[in-house]
Amino acid sequence: MDRLARVWLLLIQIVLGYEWLSSGLRKLETGGQFVAGLPQTLARFAEKNPYPWMKAFLTGPATANATLFGNLVPWGEVLAGLGLIAGALYLLFLARRLNGVLQRVAGILVAIALLGGMTMNAIFGLAAGHTSPSTAGLNLVMFFSQAMLLGFWIGVILQPVEEIALRRRPA
Repeated sequence: MDRLARVWLLLIQIVLGYEWLSSGLRKLETGGQFVAGLPQTLARFAEKNPYPWMKAFLTGPATANATLFGNLVPWGEVLAGLGLIAGALYLLFLARRLNGVLQRVAGILVAIALLGGMTMNAIFGLAAGHTSPSTAGLNLVMFFSQAMLLGFWIGVILQPVEEIALRRRPA
């Protein structure tokens, strides 16, 4: 893949990482307000949810375990954001300095962050996408952007070690 194309992909990854990180930090900064208000939020999402199985999940296990989910969501967002940002910065600046095992481990950690982000976007989109077109659209765009980045990172993980670093091709 062309170096410039990789750089653009990684910039997109940094933007997605920033979105996850800032969203998680905002929830953590509320001092527990996100957790305390989650049962009401889940009830609002379930009220007119077009998916009966999602409505059952929101009114059942999610509401019964609202404190658990309320604590997991912001930390999941923070970890996904940090993983995406760190992975992109790693590939941009450090990949040539680490051995092949560490390069693959970094790729696997970024892939895990991408899978976590995709899972959260899928759940958020199905739970709240019906509340507004922007909510549905943002979760859909983020989900498929992360899916494309996951394909890129799987390629990074599987390629020969000497090709992982972003190098200029000789002219």
